[in-house]
Amino acid sequence: MLNLDLNKVADIIKTISDQEVLPRFNHLSVSDIDTKNSSEDFVTVADTQTEKRLTEELTALLPDSFVVGEEAAFKDPSVLMYLKQDRPVWVIDPIDGTMNFAYGRSEIGVVVALVYKGETIAGWLYHPVYKRMIMGEKGGGAWYENRRLKVAEVTDLHKMTGVVGRRVAFKDERLPKPVWWGSACFGYMLIISGGTHYSAYRTKIIKPWDHAAGVMLHQEAGGYTSYVDGASYTPLIGANHLISAPNKEAWEYLRNNLCAKAD
Repeated sequence: MLNLDLNKVADIIKTISDQEVLPRFNHLSVSDIDTKNSSEDFVTVADTQTEKRLTEELTALLPDSFVVGEEAAFKDPSVLMYLKQDRPVWVIDPIDGTMNFAYGRSEIGVVVALVYKGETIAGWLYHPVYKRMIMGEKGGGAWYENRRLKVAEVTDLHKMTGVVGRRVAFKDERLPKPVWWGSACFGYMLIISGGTHYSAYRTKIIKPWDHAAGVMLHQEAGGYTSYVDGASYTPLIGANHLISAPNKEAWEYLRNNLCAKAD
């Protein structure tokens, strides 16, 4: 593994978030907001500035590294090829939940993962409004401050609570209706810390900046993640549906009850 101080990366994320994200939270002007692929796919000046500065400072910290940022990949999809090379790659989502950010809702996050030789070896999930950081490295656990995190225990499969992406529903009516927060980072922070049991994403494109850090940290907290076809998650662009659960039994129950289409 690479010799990297997790706290140095955390400090970089916190400082840039304090300077680029928080001052603009609830203070965006119309000219600060744009759209990408659709009218609901927002990008703000906070996204671009945060990604720019994280790119500069993280590559300075690890000079031989590449960066795959959400905004850079939108402009030039070829940067995704960095993930298939043998050099370390920072995967950045400068603001996960940009629509929430644009509307002044606090369910957002700043996400950084470090990928090396096809696997996520470290991850950071930061909530800039609440100033909460979950971080860890592969084999070293998932941590919030000095507390090692553990996924929620399952006493009854039919009473599990969860967070989901859009277009996700389950057949078993006994299962409480899951919540859509509009931020994968916010959802992963909940399931990693045991605040809720599972997450499920049903989408044509699983993007690494949304999931690479969260999946690794969830596994370090004792959880189980897989694509619904049983394939293991990898930090690449995927075309499958992804479920994270406290254990394989819970994952199989959720997979078997996942609807083809939400109401």
